[in-house]
Amino acid sequence: KVATNYRFNESFAVRGSWSTGFRAPTPGQSNASNVTTQFDTAIGELVNQGTIPPTNPVAQLRGGEALEPEESQNYSVGAIFEMGSFSLTADYYIIEVDDRIAVSQDFELTPEEVEALVESGVTRAANLQSFRFFTNDFDTETKGIDVVATYDAELFGGSSSLSLAFNNNKTEVTRFNPDTLNASRIRQLEEGLPENRWSLTGTQTWGPLRVLGRVSQYDGWYDNDDGYYYDGGDFVFDAEVAYTVRDALTFVLGAQNIFDEFPEENP
Repeated sequence: KVATNYRFNESFAVRGSWSTGFRAPTPGQSNASNVTTQFDTAIGELVNQGTIPPTNPVAQLRGGEALEPEESQNYSVGAIFEMGSFSLTADYYIIEVDDRIAVSQDFELTPEEVEALVESGVTRAANLQSFRFFTNDFDTETKGIDVVATYDAELFGGSSSLSLAFNNNKTEVTRFNPDTLNASRIRQLEEGLPENRWSLTGTQTWGPLRVLGRVSQYDGWYDNDDGYYYDGGDFVFDAEVAYTVRDALTFVLGAQNIFDEFPEENP
């Protein structure tokens, strides 16, 4: 990793970094077998789905092979602005990941494959309708920006703090193997998280008493298991009250999503 920070004056500074990284596959991703019961949107019924090791002979028939580490390169550049009780940071980043690890698309089992899985030790394969496995078959590039603004002041007879956080984040699959990842899995990788998210948090303190309020909002996302895109846009409110009895003891009462905002239902 190489990082630098240059301050022009007391109010303004810039920073940047470049780094490489890797993540080895876990023993579970490489070796574990498990069976889950999931809802199949195509037939409208519950089905048994198996995740098998990528080195299993049945997985190898569909492109499975021993997993390798992911490798990444990360770039970021940002700026810091401070003036009195106000501060603002903004950072732009790019994350390139090669040979990413994720589960493949779902494959339908043939009677011959069911028999081979049972012989290989997957004893519940006789009840399986489909299977998948972990694979290294794609690369991604993620670009985004983080902005955080804070303001502290003495207001309303106590200490006040206001914080705004914003994130824009977009992932693109730059390479993939169509034999193991279908269009739905690609869409999940690119749209499975909201592209924009922000939150505004206010805190007011009077001696031992602290009151906090937060409002947040995020974009929609795609759910591969449901095959449905959920619209975001709802405002979610959190609230909290805390009272400090002494340095080692504070009582806190709070609630998240106090107005019970939920995404639309899958039709």
